[in-house]
Amino acid sequence: MKKKLLILGAMEMHVPLILRAKKLGLHTITCDYLPDNPGHKIADEAFFDSTTDLEAVTELATRLKVDGVMTYNSDPAAPTAAYVAEKLKLPGNPYHAVKIMSEKDLFRQFLREHDLNVPRYKNFKAGDDIKGLEEFRFPVIVKPVDSSGSKGCTVVDTPHNVFAASLQALTFSRCNRFIVEEYIVPRGAQLHGDGFVKDGKIVFLYLGDHHFDANVNNLVPYSTTYPTTHPQDEFEQCIAQLQKFMSLVGFKNGGFNVELRISNANGKAYIIDIGARNGGNFTPKIIEYATGFNFMDKAIALAMGWPVTDFKFEQKGFFSHLILHSRIDGIIDKIEISEEIQKRTLESHIYLHKGDHISAFLGASSAAGVLLMRYESKEIMDHVVDNFNDLYSIKLIDQ
Repeated sequence: MKKKLLILGAMEMHVPLILRAKKLGLHTITCDYLPDNPGHKIADEAFFDSTTDLEAVTELATRLKVDGVMTYNSDPAAPTAAYVAEKLKLPGNPYHAVKIMSEKDLFRQFLREHDLNVPRYKNFKAGDDIKGLEEFRFPVIVKPVDSSGSKGCTVVDTPHNVFAASLQALTFSRCNRFIVEEYIVPRGAQLHGDGFVKDGKIVFLYLGDHHFDANVNNLVPYSTTYPTTHPQDEFEQCIAQLQKFMSLVGFKNGGFNVELRISNANGKAYIIDIGARNGGNFTPKIIEYATGFNFMDKAIALAMGWPVTDFKFEQKGFFSHLILHSRIDGIIDKIEISEEIQKRTLESHIYLHKGDHISAFLGASSAAGVLLMRYESKEIMDHVVDNFNDLYSIKLIDQ
């Protein structure tokens, strides 16, 4: 009888994972509250509970007698996967560690309590008076504590705008909490990438540079270019902060996604955000192209309790993902992609098509699709990424 793997999430980004698990001989079961998500159609079984409902997913996993539970690139599902694994004594990370990594107020508190680099911040819940910001240096950033993809995040320049930003944050918070923290002006690009932990030690970390479309939203990246342009000493600072955090929080095994900044004010590395799962927008896949490091097989192996080995990798050139997006809301007429982009595309994942509604790029969930790219040189990569919005177009009906 085939071993059963419960996969939390059935979005487009989960499809390669489901296909790979099936190829490895596993009976795949998807759990995702959206019945039309494409992963449901290729899994052996599909269920429509919310991936954030701890008890419902635990009951499902118990009833189905699964051998492993996992998510891959879903922030909301990561604590649930850890919770279920802990309850059913399946392979996984401690729930308390994943919860800290998944809720920004708990994360910031943990950093402060353990003498890791952390900006000044203050936590609030719905209904609180927003007080205690007198010593904050503006601008600040207001965030829901439990959202992903920059949804509900706002940079605020003056104290009197914090309240409006808090209302925006709360619309994206399932637990009705938000955080206000000083905005770290970066030295160079914001760093972004995925890493892997084995027995509590970071055995792989690959970082690139984030790129933002300031004309629509300077908090939601439309690309990460690999490798990073930051020097080795700054990379080593990042490793040191991350390893200290992982050791203290108790995250033992698996992939993680991270964003970091080198502060322009003091030159220190700050962990901006961290997830107990691999990154969205096919981040682990473009890193695999860039280095040969296969996150997917290792993630499946960990979930099933199989041995995980082979952490060798090599830098193979210049790569990025590019996120197709719109600056305004509308109904799509057609998407046109230039030959300059097409000839360098390794994979094309288009989510939206003619007649679909697209929202302005105010969060990662507003993407029309993702392209995985390889370039002949850094100069060509920089040219394509810097001029990306001129090299494709999303034409809207009646635009």
